[in-house]
Amino acid sequence: MRIPASVVLAVAALALVGCGHVRAAGSQPSPVVVTAPPPISSVAVTSTSDTAPGTSDTVAAAGSPEADGRFSLVVFDRTTGQVVMSENPTDHFPAESVVKLLIAVTALQNGTDPVLVATMLSVSDDDIANQLWEQYGNIAIIERMAKVMDLPDIVVPDDPGWWGNTQITADDVVEIYRYILDRASAPLRDTIMKALASTTRTAADDFYQYYGIVDATEGHDWAVKQGWACCKPDRVLHSTGVIGDDHRYIIAALSAHDGSSTTWDQVGGELTDAIRQAEAKLHR
Repeated sequence: MRIPASVVLAVAALALVGCGHVRAAGSQPSPVVVTAPPPISSVAVTSTSDTAPGTSDTVAAAGSPEADGRFSLVVFDRTTGQVVMSENPTDHFPAESVVKLLIAVTALQNGTDPVLVATMLSVSDDDIANQLWEQYGNIAIIERMAKVMDLPDIVVPDDPGWWGNTQITADDVVEIYRYILDRASAPLRDTIMKALASTTRTAADDFYQYYGIVDATEGHDWAVKQGWACCKPDRVLHSTGVIGDDHRYIIAALSAHDGSSTTWDQVGGELTDAIRQAEAKLHR
């Protein structure tokens, strides 16, 4: 399946980054060299701001290079309570570090030091995630959060040691953020959202985190949880989070591509450009 060319971002600033492997304790991610992407022609995203929740939006291609892969995008307006953009909202992807949101909620609800949890989120620290994943029952975290947050499509990893292999959908991600913002306790919400708003330029594994929502919404407030991994066999890249006053818009953009025939620049460029064009259609 071909990914819509409207998902294209500029990650030319990347130099040497970690491959973002979600890992069991003790294993190490493999580095990958990223080169500048080729010029990419302009593309268009059709807004669905006047459509009903759940309506599929068309993310249209316009003759630019495309990477083989899959892409999902959901934008939810918390002010109106409506999904305003949607593309493949129920397709499953490996969650990678996005699942740290579920680990964070569980850890905070069980009295874990908020500073430790905030560090796990802002620098996407895998070692802390490994520790908390095992401390709170590995896949039991996913099973409990699925019930609490009403995530019927989420799937636990086959191997309990690999939290990043949890399967999620863009719809799931939106519901996770809605729970954190609207249903969780104020201290839990504040800890998580402040950490996401403090996401560092580079992660604990040196991966560049300012792609996707961050790059696409330059000049606006954001709070994000990114996710990445390669190559199992896919090159997976996600950008999730919120933008706007009072965290008005929740954005979940998930992607997966063949790991052997794509680069981080290519898939990162596509992801960011789609978000940039979607963001331009939003009512502020």
